[in-house]
Amino acid sequence: LVAIASIYAVARATGGFSSSTLLLGGVAFGFLFTSVILAIQYAGDVTTSFRIGRWLLGGLEVVGFLPVVHVLPFAVAGIAILLAVSRDLDLLVVGEESAAARGVQVTTVKKLVFAAASLMVGGVVATCGPIGFVGLVVPHVGRLILGPGHRSLGPFSVLAGGTFLVACDAVGRTVVAPIEIPVGIITALIGGPFFLGMLVHGQTR
Repeated sequence: LVAIASIYAVARATGGFSSSTLLLGGVAFGFLFTSVILAIQYAGDVTTSFRIGRWLLGGLEVVGFLPVVHVLPFAVAGIAILLAVSRDLDLLVVGEESAAARGVQVTTVKKLVFAAASLMVGGVVATCGPIGFVGLVVPHVGRLILGPGHRSLGPFSVLAGGTFLVACDAVGRTVVAPIEIPVGIITALIGGPFFLGMLVHGQTR
């Protein structure tokens, strides 16, 4: 909550709530809070340091449905918000000025998306740790299959993202069994080259 409030305050202070400010503010506060986590890890005992390091890799080691129940309100609220503004997101893809000319409250929509994404990511990371690249790989694959429409892309991302994560977890548990590789490592190994491929493709088109 402190991180979200801090990034929001920086975006408000710059006036306009721009996407670039949110991105750069997120990166800056990400480094700041990562240094705090590392300081806690360094000051802790061996067991605490190992648990923190293991959590930072991301994983699906939770047992039972209680963690799922804890995450569910954050996920449901975030998904509901994004589906409610899916039409506005379609217009924003064309450009903020064009969307505003068609009646979209650009700043309001961006604030709603920021709040929804923060809710979902915060709830999931608190339970599973930071598992990267799922939200990057799956939606872009969905765009290639379904097109840019967020009303269909949203449900696809939810279902395909969960399927992709379970598949990566299965690979991590079996590829060098009985040793289990944390799922965050598997998603990074897949997502890193995918992201680089997107950059190269975008520059050479």
